[in-house]
Parts: sequence; C-alpha cells; structure tokens
Amino acid sequence: MTYLAFNDIKLERTTSVKTTSRVQRAQFGDGYSQVLTDGLNADVERWDCTTGLLTNEEAYSIESFFLSQKGQAINWISPLNTKTFSRPFASGKLRLGYTNLSALTLTGFTRPTNYTANLVTGDLTSAAGASGISNGTVVAITLTLAARNYLLDDGWTLTPETPAYARIKFGLTQVYV
Repeated sequence: MTYLAFNDIKLERTTSVKTTSRVQRAQFGDGYSQVLTDGLNADVERWDCTTGLLTNEEAYSIESFFLSQKGQAINWISPLNTKTFSRPFASGKLRLGYTNLSALTLTGFTRPTNYTANLVTGDLTSAAGASGISNGTVVAITLTLAARNYLLDDGWTLTPETPAYARIKFGLTQVYV
C-alpha cells in the first residue's frame, strides 16, 4: 500500500500561482483618490495545480484527503516556498515584502551580529555600529516561507491516464484562519 501525503505531491511545471492584493479605493469629485490595503492580510495567492503522474492508489489517497477536508483549510507548503534574490539595504532597513518566514539567510552576514530580522513581517534592520550592513549594500537573500492555509476551489478533476495511473487538477486559494 502506498500513502501519499498532500505536501508530498509532485506538481507539474504547468502549475501556476497568481498573487493579488485586495485594496479599497475612495474616489473624490476633484479627481483625487485614496487607496489603501484591505486589512492586515490583503495579499492572496491562487494556485492552479496539476499533479505529476500518480498511481491510482496515490490519486485515490489524495482524493480521500480532499473529501475529508469538508471545506476546512489545508495547511500547505507550496513548491515555490524557497526564494533566492538580492536587494539593497536603505537607511539601515530592508523590507523583504515576504511575510511569515520559516528561515532566512543573508549570504556573508550573520544574525544578530550584522542584522536583526522579524520573520513574521519580513523586516530586516542593520545592527548598529561598524558590524552593521552599510546603506546601499546589496545582499544575497535566501528565504523559506512557512506553510500557509488554503481552501480547495471548485473541487478537483481526476483524469485517468492509463488503467493504472491518473493525474489530479485542482485549485487552491490562500485564506487566513
């Protein structure tokens, strides 16, 4: 018997994510408008997923998991949860834009000697004095996002590929619970 956990599903390269930010806009008669984010958790991810080829047993394990969720959030680590990029420090600070991190590394720098980090907000602050990161210094960053909660959108499609293998297509939308 083969059991395949949801976080162990191998997804096809056609899997995609769309990130949006909810905003509120107030338009005034003189052409002036105000725009602000809609609450603390305004960013939302929407995933369109297709599994790799699964044995029927693995596919039915995933289908059983979906059926058992009954509208409950799925705690999932996305396949794009590790990110590597570079950004400069400015005025002793760096806002990564990513929040709820489980791990963070700045190549060539150590925490707390050179910087401090709030893994919830994704905000970095240079340490005071000579050991801090100088303004304008571009740092190489590797971060890992923590697992997030998602709801299953509009069910799923199980497509038999051969008598013994199948693929599953499904959508997930991030929720804050």
